[in-house]
Amino acid sequence: MINIPERIKDILDKIKTGYSDVLRNNLVGIYIHGSIAMNCFNHRSSDVDFLAVVKEKLDLDSKKKIIKLLLDLSDQNPVNGLEMSIVLQAELKDFKYPTPYELHYSNEWKQRYINGTVDYSKDDADPDLAAHLVIVKKRGICLSGKPIREVFFEVPKKYYLKSILTDSEWSIGNILKGPDTGTCPVPTYGVLNLCRVLAFIDDGIITSKKEGGEWGLGNLPTKYRQVIERALNKYTGTDAAENVDAETLKQFAIYAKSKWTQ
Repeated sequence: MINIPERIKDILDKIKTGYSDVLRNNLVGIYIHGSIAMNCFNHRSSDVDFLAVVKEKLDLDSKKKIIKLLLDLSDQNPVNGLEMSIVLQAELKDFKYPTPYELHYSNEWKQRYINGTVDYSKDDADPDLAAHLVIVKKRGICLSGKPIREVFFEVPKKYYLKSILTDSEWSIGNILKGPDTGTCPVPTYGVLNLCRVLAFIDDGIITSKKEGGEWGLGNLPTKYRQVIERALNKYTGTDAAENVDAETLKQFAIYAKSKWTQ
């Protein structure tokens, strides 16, 4: 059973109502993915992930109204905020990688919207969407509109892997820039994301970051156990200790990289 905190339910209700008011008959549905759908939401480390699907391209006025709605909700959001994309229904039937989208919003984009520096007319695509679409199809929650099975189609596995690898390459780069000796704070997102990638490569399973870490504890070499445990405990808030051996952390990143280049 999915346990959604009341505060998040309130945000989702406002999104559901607001999107319906703005998009009206153009809205196919709103679909939750990420930590909420995978039942591991944490106010300290999670964002609220969802996709909206529309029938026709959005006009400028609709885009601005949606962004205003999301900005108005900012004060109620968890620390990592909202991450949202609106995609055309046709793009789900005729999948492309990276996947085009009509509108995107996240904490990283928030200030750009406030400053008025986003070009609403620009066509763009996002490699992360392949992973989001897979998670919606496999484990998503329909917040409103048509059922998931009627809207979402299978994404080829190679594109799901490519999508999650794109994120992991960035994580590995950051880890390898860190210290060679001594201890350093565990990069929670990076370590758990690498575990998620390895779970898919080795066993073909689609996991959350938390589930990826749990899989890693049972399936990856024991020399990396403390690194994974610290990342998992920090993610769930069960342990305040967050420093790990820097050399072992780098070895784990190199090991993970080697698995997908074999």
